[in-house]
Amino acid sequence: MMKSVFNVLCKMNHRLLAGVMLLLAGVLLFEGWLLLLHKPYAEYQQIRVNRASLAPASGQTSDPSGELGRMAEDIRQLRARLSGEMSTPASDEEMAASLLTALDHSAATHGVTLSGVKPMEKKQVSLFEEVVFEVSATGAYLQLCEWMLDFGKTLGSNATVTDFDLKMADAGRQVILTMNISLYRPLIKNGAVK
Repeated sequence: MMKSVFNVLCKMNHRLLAGVMLLLAGVLLFEGWLLLLHKPYAEYQQIRVNRASLAPASGQTSDPSGELGRMAEDIRQLRARLSGEMSTPASDEEMAASLLTALDHSAATHGVTLSGVKPMEKKQVSLFEEVVFEVSATGAYLQLCEWMLDFGKTLGSNATVTDFDLKMADAGRQVILTMNISLYRPLIKNGAVK
């Protein structure tokens, strides 16, 4: 079979044979480019486009010293806030008086009548002591809602409402609110804050 193929090739015109060989070599190169080089070349083009689009953004960044100064200021503010929240814990009486004062002032602002604040049990939660107070108040429903929404400003971030109950009062338009407010302070072990 090889001999007959060789005989046919020998009888062909040499120019036609060279043209066919060049055509086959061209097809093989094109296939090789498609299979081996096309994907990496497309990825390279995408990387160039991405680099060109990111170049303006990288030129707009501020100098490192200004960035460090801003970060140092942020850290200083966070430390001040954390030290304020983690300050030496107050006694139970001071904590209850502070809570009563803050709630009474906030209740008066929102048109709510504070009925009572009663200290409940204390328990350890991780590295903090949880002090729970039962708070009772009376007022219109919307005023009570606004009052409760204002607790973030009134009590700060170390207080949580853990349970509440709403009941209609005898007057019809008044609502009685009973809730538990948990305050957290750092746990004291052997005279030092843990």
